[in-house]
Amino acid sequence: MRKIYSLLMLSLVMSGGLLFSSGVQAQVIITQWNFDNSDSLTSVGNGAAYLIGGVGASYATGFNAGKAWNTNNYPEQGNASGTAGVQFNVSTEGFSGLTISWDQRASNTAANRIRLQYTVNATDWINFEADETNATNTSGGNNAGFDNGRYITDAGSAWFQRSADLAGIAGVSNNMNFAIRLVTEFVNGTEYGSASSTSSYGTGGTQRFDNVTFMGAGSEPIIVAQPNALSGFTYVEGHGPSDAQMFELSAFNLIPDAGMLNLQAPAGYEFALDGASFVASAEVPYVGGALQEVEVSVRLNEGLASGSYTGDMIVMGGGAPQINISLSGSVSGSEQPALDNVTLPMYIQGSVPNSNRLPFAFRATLTNLLPSSTYRYYNKVVLSTDNADYNGAGNCIFVDAESGSFVRTTSNSLSTAGQYGEFTTDASGSYAGWFITEPTGNATRFKPGAELFARIMLNDGAGGTTEATRLTSTDSFKVLAFNTMVSDTTGTAVRGISDFSAKNFVFIYDNTNEIGRPLYGTHVEASGIEFISGTYAPFYAEQVAGVSGSWGAIIPNTSSNGIKRIVERNLSSGEIVNTYTSETGTWGSTQTTNPTGGLENILVVDLTLGIGSPASAAGKVFVYNNLLKIELNRAFRGNVDVINLYGQVVASYYLNGSEVEYALELPTGLYLVRLQGGEQAIVSKVFVK
Repeated sequence: MRKIYSLLMLSLVMSGGLLFSSGVQAQVIITQWNFDNSDSLTSVGNGAAYLIGGVGASYATGFNAGKAWNTNNYPEQGNASGTAGVQFNVSTEGFSGLTISWDQRASNTAANRIRLQYTVNATDWINFEADETNATNTSGGNNAGFDNGRYITDAGSAWFQRSADLAGIAGVSNNMNFAIRLVTEFVNGTEYGSASSTSSYGTGGTQRFDNVTFMGAGSEPIIVAQPNALSGFTYVEGHGPSDAQMFELSAFNLIPDAGMLNLQAPAGYEFALDGASFVASAEVPYVGGALQEVEVSVRLNEGLASGSYTGDMIVMGGGAPQINISLSGSVSGSEQPALDNVTLPMYIQGSVPNSNRLPFAFRATLTNLLPSSTYRYYNKVVLSTDNADYNGAGNCIFVDAESGSFVRTTSNSLSTAGQYGEFTTDASGSYAGWFITEPTGNATRFKPGAELFARIMLNDGAGGTTEATRLTSTDSFKVLAFNTMVSDTTGTAVRGISDFSAKNFVFIYDNTNEIGRPLYGTHVEASGIEFISGTYAPFYAEQVAGVSGSWGAIIPNTSSNGIKRIVERNLSSGEIVNTYTSETGTWGSTQTTNPTGGLENILVVDLTLGIGSPASAAGKVFVYNNLLKIELNRAFRGNVDVINLYGQVVASYYLNGSEVEYALELPTGLYLVRLQGGEQAIVSKVFVK
């Protein structure tokens, strides 16, 4: 379990033993960052965190688990001492006796001197002179000490517990402009020292921060809950109640000296003060003007119908402002969530390392979810040997069919905006949509020849920030590497040229009748995502990305049928918009059977030949005076479909010959005309006035 600082313990440590009594100012947490949600937002109170001096950051394992802010890209040796690190702005209005504590871990090549700076006017920064009388700096219980007012780091990859007492500094108390910085400094006045004595300082060194806590003494009544939000309560209908979760409740400076705090759970929830006797409401006595840390267990009631349950637990009394603890959870139906109607391609690109990536797309329907509920999700890939609770490998490209937005991510979290996608189920609890995975360099899963399964992680559908459900495909798909060798683990690149609509999807098949699973699935450009060389295959980054109607794929070098059917499907509905077929697997001058091109001889499939151009090889397809005119260079026998931009067939005819005209009674707009029959379909864009 992650370390959460006890309010009482912090009070004792930072104030030398605090007695709770009426009229005594109790020291409480003003603001805290624990970074467990992989963001720089506060976990308690209000404040703002910043990176300064060109420093970058990610999130890594924190002190005693959880997450920490892992900063990087510090200055070159001999440059910019005292300027690079992190900054925390916290208003101290209404508080005095300020103390600050945090956990910090430096990698072996990171700087070994840390300075705390503060400002009382939001402009001028003052060095805090840390020493044994006003600060602590320990690691594993051992004192690491100070050097000219700086905190010493005498070991790499070790956590240090640090604090500073700013109570006696003028201007720190009751100040809305207060802020601190934690920055690296030279060890000897000219250059940085390294955290490890056996390493040299380098800009690749990292400084990791966790549990950054500001505490102060206030005289006003206050109630504190830690944490102030709980989510992920869930159970299957008929199998309640849910597992309990806890928060710690404390209060200070209450009026009168002895009295009661009132606790009220929202509808669908109950709580217990002893971990066993659950109730909907209760009173908690306090004495000496304070309540010293009571653990409150909360859970969803048993016997609830399926659905989402959100609300605030209320705590009030003692003259303090009411506080609300946000609760969210759900009860799912007796049928478990499942994947249905999955169109899953048979192959995905991969390599170790992997700088030739291609987006891999599939379509699926998620069923037995909460009706009319918004879920957070992300999708990855797993092996059959991966644990059921493993979240998988690969990057996500989230597809929002309603807005048409495509968002690429390199990390995923259901608690961090931008790192998860969202969808809303229909009244039956189902959702059908597109899912895109970007293969990465994961050496175990994207190794050529590996058989992978798609896995989709979901929250509880009620605002939860943790993985409540993991859905995994029953079929697998094989990893292929670009290579010219003939092998069942090698493949050749395919570059598609088409008049397909941007952000629609493409499936390619090795038969003309769309039997079985597609060889590959992807989206049509332009999607708005920047696919760059060095990460994506050069042909994709340079000739597909951002090029209207283009798409990229990989097919196995052992494909004896090649590509015989290409299907364009609608972004919103998933319905077929266009279909092209080739009995021989030949597209123009490109033969796709048994390819051995790898990335050297890319298969170019041009579907625009003979489409929409008066001088095309196939002939003419155009509209004049509301007449659809078809004038082909050879006889054609098959269906003629007129399709609107929603993918709906609005008129159909049958053609047996080379020339014909049909009267159109359609609204003004752009349409697709599809001639389907024989070896290859012909599609033309026409405009009806």
